[in-house]
Amino acid sequence: MAYLMGIDLGTSSVKVLIVGENGEILAKSSSKYPILTPTQGWAEQDPRRWWIAVREAVKSALQKSHIKAREIKGIGLSGQMHGTVILGDSLEVLRPAIIWADSRSRDQCKEIYEKFGRDEILKITCNPIMPGFMAPSLLWVKENEPKIFKKIRKVLLPKDYIRFKLTGSLNTDFSDASATLLFDVRKREWSSEIISFLGLEESILPEIRESIDVAGEISENASKEIPIPEGIPVVTGGGDSPVGAIGCGLIEPGAASVNIGSAGQVFIVLESPRVDPKYRIHTFCHAVPNRWYLQGAILSAGLALDWLIRSLELSKLFEKREVEVYDQLFKEAESVAPGSEGLIFLPYLLGERSPHMDPQARGAFFGLTINHRRPHLVRAVLEGVAYALRDSLEVFKEMNVKIERMIARGGGARSKIWRRIIAEVLGYQILTVEVEEAAFGAALLAGVGSGIYKDLEEAIKMTMKIKEVISPNQDVTKTYEHYYQLYRSLYPILGDRFKALDKLSFPEFYSKKSIEGLYTMIL
Repeated sequence: MAYLMGIDLGTSSVKVLIVGENGEILAKSSSKYPILTPTQGWAEQDPRRWWIAVREAVKSALQKSHIKAREIKGIGLSGQMHGTVILGDSLEVLRPAIIWADSRSRDQCKEIYEKFGRDEILKITCNPIMPGFMAPSLLWVKENEPKIFKKIRKVLLPKDYIRFKLTGSLNTDFSDASATLLFDVRKREWSSEIISFLGLEESILPEIRESIDVAGEISENASKEIPIPEGIPVVTGGGDSPVGAIGCGLIEPGAASVNIGSAGQVFIVLESPRVDPKYRIHTFCHAVPNRWYLQGAILSAGLALDWLIRSLELSKLFEKREVEVYDQLFKEAESVAPGSEGLIFLPYLLGERSPHMDPQARGAFFGLTINHRRPHLVRAVLEGVAYALRDSLEVFKEMNVKIERMIARGGGARSKIWRRIIAEVLGYQILTVEVEEAAFGAALLAGVGSGIYKDLEEAIKMTMKIKEVISPNQDVTKTYEHYYQLYRSLYPILGDRFKALDKLSFPEFYSKKSIEGLYTMIL
């Protein structure tokens, strides 16, 4: 039996799986790290803390697996997308990584549009320009931290920093590169026009390889820090969304998924790139060679439920383990009828991407009455996330993209009531698989790269198993249709109000004042 390791660098924690070649999970482990928020709208993490977490999780997974580290035949990586890791001359971290949830670079997004025009940007990147992506984040650093900008030697995506620590290689893959807004998605190469505008040298960007390619081997330095011997191959890997899709068998056109992680996504595989001319959803390269995908992304999915738990201090109230808190809340939500007795939740807690592309959007409960209790709030959050995901599905339909099958994945999809709500709000039969974690897809990439599998088709055939099929109750779907249409009508009414509220709340939000030196205590 050959064994593979998948490492997924998520937003709140790193997850490590050790997988047999038949798909059996021998061990899993995780290690958490915080999101740094030095000021309103910022979201950062210390890459060095990621590395500490990886070391902890790898060690724990190996101990649980009861296999020898030398039996690992390959290591694969996936990770949170869009983030910006800045390295200096000695390849040291110069500042905290700016991650996907960051919204500071609104003005820089406008600058890029003004320079190129919306149509030209869409032609090159196949995507709208949004804060939290690498291109506007780098422009923000250039304009606000010029001393750091001048010291840049290399810029990496989050999972690529971990591979650098494992192997010393400075690479990325097509899926992560295509999500930087520095990349020509149709030509599958870095965009010299955008790079030049930012005042960058293309040499600071990593070489691009296929996700299944071996990018390096465990180095002598890494083997001293983690219990894995030198020489074990590490593949390039990819962004967590496409790599998670691979773990669910989504490699052929028409295969779709709905993902409920910290954020949420609706994902569908394409044979060739297709672009939404209204700038509402994303078109990226898949981690499968010569495949692309459409993705509608919402910023608060599981994060919205976590916010509710923190806000109501439910962990303290229950005095139970975290998992029991979730189980209790899901049970309470089941006691409430679909529609939450007229309560609708807008999950725009971090602003919103698809379809509004509005970093100033705000969350809201609409329809609160004196009769609403905690179970109503919980169910409204679950339904609000489902409505937000359906917004992206409506764009897919408008673009005449045909969905052949749909799989639910992500931590939130492990909740049966949330899966059922998703099925009935979207109106699709929803499948689940035995294992749907991005770390599993990363392990399959490692299996192809190390020669355990001939290709991804064989890897999926040998490992993927359907766990459950949920068919929507048509009567409930009709009820949700009315609530969804009401939900959909709220943002056009509130959009301008959100902007006015943002100005009132944070009048100095994006001052041009240099803030260098802010990170002295953090770093």
